[in-house]
Amino acid sequence: MQSLSFWLCLSLGAIFWLPAHAQYVPNTTLLRSTDNFHVQADGRFSRIMEVLVRVDTAQGVSVEGERRVTFNEKLEELEIQEAYTLLPDGTRVDVPADKIRKQDNGGDDTYSDEKTMVVIYPKVQIGSQLYFRARSVQLTPLFPGHFFWFEYFSPHQLYRQSEFHFTLEPGAQVAFDTLGVEGGQLAPLPEDASGLRRYRFTFSQNQAYPPESGRVDLSDFAPYIAASTFVDYAQFAKAYQDRAKPMAAVTPAIAKLAAELTANAKDDRARVRSLYNWVSANIRYVAVFVGDGGIVPHAAQSVLDDRYGDCKDHVVLLEALLAAVGIDSSTALINLGTAYRLPKLPISDPFNHVITYVPSLNLYLDSTAQFAPMGTLPDDDMAKPVLLTATGTFGMTPGNSPLRDYSFTETRMRLQNDGSVTGTSKARMRGQLEVLSRMNQFKNQNQDQRQLISRLLARFQESGAGEIGKLAPMDLDTPWEVTSTFALDPQVNVPGPSAMTIPYGVAPGNLKGMANYTPPLARRYPVACSSVRHTESTTLAFPPNLKIERVPQGTRSQNGAFEYESRYTLKGQELKVLRVFTSRRDSPVCSAKDDKDWLAYRRVLQQDLRAQVFFR
Repeated sequence: MQSLSFWLCLSLGAIFWLPAHAQYVPNTTLLRSTDNFHVQADGRFSRIMEVLVRVDTAQGVSVEGERRVTFNEKLEELEIQEAYTLLPDGTRVDVPADKIRKQDNGGDDTYSDEKTMVVIYPKVQIGSQLYFRARSVQLTPLFPGHFFWFEYFSPHQLYRQSEFHFTLEPGAQVAFDTLGVEGGQLAPLPEDASGLRRYRFTFSQNQAYPPESGRVDLSDFAPYIAASTFVDYAQFAKAYQDRAKPMAAVTPAIAKLAAELTANAKDDRARVRSLYNWVSANIRYVAVFVGDGGIVPHAAQSVLDDRYGDCKDHVVLLEALLAAVGIDSSTALINLGTAYRLPKLPISDPFNHVITYVPSLNLYLDSTAQFAPMGTLPDDDMAKPVLLTATGTFGMTPGNSPLRDYSFTETRMRLQNDGSVTGTSKARMRGQLEVLSRMNQFKNQNQDQRQLISRLLARFQESGAGEIGKLAPMDLDTPWEVTSTFALDPQVNVPGPSAMTIPYGVAPGNLKGMANYTPPLARRYPVACSSVRHTESTTLAFPPNLKIERVPQGTRSQNGAFEYESRYTLKGQELKVLRVFTSRRDSPVCSAKDDKDWLAYRRVLQQDLRAQVFFR
């Protein structure tokens, strides 16, 4: 069903693929599904759904024992007409009426007219077949006069037979687009009214493959069927703009606030920064999908009054504030996730988020990412195509770059005569890494420092005590830097002869953390990837009574997009270690070759991190 809240805001495989696939069994097999749509000229439609699935695993018993169908009770009607369990011996057990229940579809930060009908099947076991039939009626189109619908088919699921029937009344100008789906227009029936059109499509998939870590969204590659009355994305953008633009009206209160916030700003960039920072810090994210709130923002003044709203509400308030000081902006429809392509037909998916675009500065802003300084986007917003609703044109958010997305950590440590280590660290993060760091440090505020430090040290099998310096994660205009002091329990036996690797203490330890990542043995599907740089500079001072006999040799390597270099320099009793990792990718989407290159790089990194200093 259409989701009302869609803007919520290696060839190695050729070697290892068969064993991994042989172990994979999907939880269910879709034996049969039939969807019958009747679409009216004004965008309203009715739909009858029938689904029959077989449970094939023990996990499927618990996961598939309930079927959930989401709808918006203000805009549509839903009726579960029939549901039953067919046991392996052929016995049919109907679902009692009291086991079909309606639930609210909100959460801690979501308030919605969306509801979920839950069908609780009885006596489910491996081999059971679960059936349901439901009828829905869209009383009010999401966009006046328009109909759109889509379905993507997961490669991790078995589909024996899926059928889709569309009956289009005269004037319902619906276009279809498919990939891996058969069918098309049918001849009219003798009793059909003049101008009525019929379509039938089918899909089957008798092979399923296991899920893969990091895989991009289905909308980027999977078989699909899509239907839409929108002629093009410009028309889709206008439909959104027509409903959203009036909500960005500049009221006296908004104009007054904008003037106060920008009183000391010397240019437009400074004005944008002041307004963005204020919205980011003061408007709490709460999703309120009441009525048509899933696609239409609330009025900017009400968002200001309430001091909360979802992504659309953030955008409309920021648009009004900017307009109050003479700066134009546009809503940008975007995917917040791992979808990097837009389908041929204008439909809501993969759009599930909106951000702000300021054309005069060529600047994208996401004020729901309250820890992102102006000019920085969270990783899920980056390298994405966007639809600018003010113009009906496409844009593209900036991608990751090691020049913008990087960390630099400087750690100074001293080995004590009892083998313990004292030290300090200072870490600077920029780009997406800064957003993540600010968010994590915000969560750590007001926590028990002893437990927090213990958890951080335990990451790399260290123990001791420490403290993180005072931070202000929501002060977006102050350069971000995380400092710490720490004292580690004995890391090595002293006096020697002995040897030790380089400790980390409370430093971020990005390289150490990366060394543990193992990609799938096989990869069939595109994977989301990024470009980044990590630099770690460490100074380790040894007591004067110790004789340092050998220090590690540095290394330098390049494997595909990955570069790594380390240097070890001993001056007197002080060892300086420099480690630099860089990934430079041409695209945010990678293939199995990237995994192969990563494995080669990881061997180099792990070997370097195991390198020891020998002394007596």
